[in-house]
Amino acid sequence: MAQETTRTTRRGLLDPERAAAILKVIPPNALDTQRRMGYFVEPRWKRLSEYEALTCYSQPTPDWIPGGLDWGDWTQKFHGGRPSWGNELTELRSSDWHKHRDPARRWHHPYVKNKSEEAGYTQRFLQGYSAEGQIRTMDPFWRDEMISKYWGAMIFNEYGMFNAHSSVVRDCLGDTIRSSATFAAFDKNDNAQMIQMERVFISKVLSGFPESTDEPKLVWTTDPVYRGARVLIEELWQGIQDFNEILWSTHCVYDPLFGQFVRREFFLRLAPFFGDSLTPFFINQTQTYFQTTRDAMSDLYLTTLCDDMQFSSLNRRFLRLWTDKWLSQTVTALKDFMGLYDKVPVIAGVTDEASVKEALTRVFSDWVHDYVDKIDGKVDTKKIIDLIMTGYK
Repeated sequence: MAQETTRTTRRGLLDPERAAAILKVIPPNALDTQRRMGYFVEPRWKRLSEYEALTCYSQPTPDWIPGGLDWGDWTQKFHGGRPSWGNELTELRSSDWHKHRDPARRWHHPYVKNKSEEAGYTQRFLQGYSAEGQIRTMDPFWRDEMISKYWGAMIFNEYGMFNAHSSVVRDCLGDTIRSSATFAAFDKNDNAQMIQMERVFISKVLSGFPESTDEPKLVWTTDPVYRGARVLIEELWQGIQDFNEILWSTHCVYDPLFGQFVRREFFLRLAPFFGDSLTPFFINQTQTYFQTTRDAMSDLYLTTLCDDMQFSSLNRRFLRLWTDKWLSQTVTALKDFMGLYDKVPVIAGVTDEASVKEALTRVFSDWVHDYVDKIDGKVDTKKIIDLIMTGYK
């Protein structure tokens, strides 16, 4: 009896009789004549790219969207009964959540390769900077007060944006969206690490300079200059459930305004006046990340969702709503940051009131051109800039 049970429960590959039966019904012609990898993926460009072949339809996504594959080791239910995916994850709608493409065509290998190359030229730059003793030209006030504390506090701003992506990469409804969001998040984490790298480097070449993040953290958590930014980051990180609202508010409202002003118009512009050629080196790397992410977000929202054949009007309305919501908080953050000008000397063409207003105008002009105009939004930039300038001292 035991032998009979064993014999009848053999699998096909181990059962000669069953294997023969399977071979008998297999047709002589090929079951699938398609030999091209990813033939089912609709390419964005002239022919299927490596990025598309390795990214599209490769990860678990809900099976109720076209092309979705609800498989893998994802949890089936969260505590409280929330399913793996649902329409409640975002207010936006799409006729094809897999349509988005990253113009930079980033996937794991080229992303890691680029980071490795950046590490190489950063190491060479720092070796040369150290060997030349260039730290001697940096003004002590700028080094110890502005770079160590106030630029150091931006670690927590960037790290907060990084963490805001935690739920996004789980909840988003498409492989290419997940990839773009993941790389945008890692770039923010890299920004935070580069700020701290600069501080650690200075501590190695200059005795007594603190590498600890205690002082920058105290500035971030208590200084009025970052009060508005801190409140916004906390809300961004913990207060939103909609993955599209998180991405839009982070990369299409807050960072193009507050982030660009702080990085480009304050620290990058002021650094040379204080003999600082070190900080611009790192900031220019963060600006490269910013531009790459801007292109990816533009494709996702302005090309894919705003021009969706079925849901364009709905999506544009929500993007305008989110823009108004997060713009008011971003304006508060910028107004608070204006207080930092009280700590630096007045430099004609850079830190005087007229020049700061021009800097704000540049930032807002870029933002309106990149996003607001393309969602049919209306923003009174003059009124907003005048409001921000009330914080200038």
